[in-house]
Amino acid sequence: MEVVVVGRNDTVPDAVRAQAQAKVAKLGRLPVLEHAEVRLSEDREAPQATRRVCEVTITGHGHVLRATAAAHDLSLAVDQAVHKLEHQVERLKGRLVGRSQPRRPRLDGQDGTEEAQEQD
Repeated sequence: MEVVVVGRNDTVPDAVRAQAQAKVAKLGRLPVLEHAEVRLSEDREAPQATRRVCEVTITGHGHVLRATAAAHDLSLAVDQAVHKLEHQVERLKGRLVGRSQPRRPRLDGQDGTEEAQEQD
């Protein structure tokens, strides 16, 4: 997956850039996710505790996953955004698998309920 880290109105430290690229690249385990953009910025009007903002957008094959997190530190904001995206990736994976492998209806007698009723 291609990961682009962009600093908005500020330069991004190399350590934070490497951390963001590594963590977001791990989310690309689904083959339909192709491109990720990590936008790091500072909200000067926000309180000190939520001043650093991380916005992550992952796209591919008509799917868009987006998460935003704010914290007092850029690396913490990246961690929070990645945590939110992990849940979205799992939900997308479930939908894709469910669509490609639909449930088959059970035939009578295979679920074990008739056997339990006959024994009573």
